[in-house]
Amino acid sequence: MAAMKTKSELKDVFSGISSLWYQKTPVDLTSLSSALVLAPDHDLPVKVETVNFEQGDPTIDHYKVIGLPGDWVTSFEAGDIDVSFRVPTKSTDVLKMAYGADAVKESVTAKVSTDGTTPESANYSGTGLVLQQTQITGTFVLVNGSKDKLLVLTNVTLTAKPVIDQDAKGVFALDFNGSIETNGTSPDILFLTKNS
Repeated sequence: MAAMKTKSELKDVFSGISSLWYQKTPVDLTSLSSALVLAPDHDLPVKVETVNFEQGDPTIDHYKVIGLPGDWVTSFEAGDIDVSFRVPTKSTDVLKMAYGADAVKESVTAKVSTDGTTPESANYSGTGLVLQQTQITGTFVLVNGSKDKLLVLTNVTLTAKPVIDQDAKGVFALDFNGSIETNGTSPDILFLTKNS
C-alpha cells in the first residue's frame, strides 16, 4: 500500500493571472507525441477580476423504489462550462476578432457642429461596427504572474457583446461569454510549466 500523499506533495497550483492570450488557430491535440505550437495573435487587455472559468454543478437524477430510503440508481449529467471575461477596448483588431473583419467599417468620418453652423471639413474620424452574431473559436492561454506557468483552454467557443462599463466611469468594453466544446477524447485544459 502506498503512503499517504501530504499537502506539500500535492501542492501544484496555478494562480495570479498576468495575461490572457488569444490564438485564433485551435491547438491540434489529436496527437500529443510532438510539441504543441502556441502562437498567440493577441495579448488581450482584460479587466481585473472579470475572468471566469467554471463548470456548473452536475444535474443529478434520483431514481427511487418503494421501501428504500435512498436512491435505487443515481445518474449524473455534467454541468455546463462557463468561460467569460471583459475586454475594455475598441481596437479594430479586437473588434474584428469579436465580430469578423466584414463587420468593422474603417475610415468613417463625421462633421460635427455644436454651434448651428455647417463645418467646412470632417472633424471626426473613426470606425463603424456592425453588431452581428459571430462565433469566436480558438485557444485561450492564461499566463501566471511569474510567467512560468500556462493554463491553456482549447476548443473554446465564445460570443461578444458591447457594454458601457459603469464600474469604470463609462468605459466601452466587450464582454466575451461562452463555453468549451469537448469531444471527450482530447484534452480541453492544458497545464504547462516552463522548463528550467
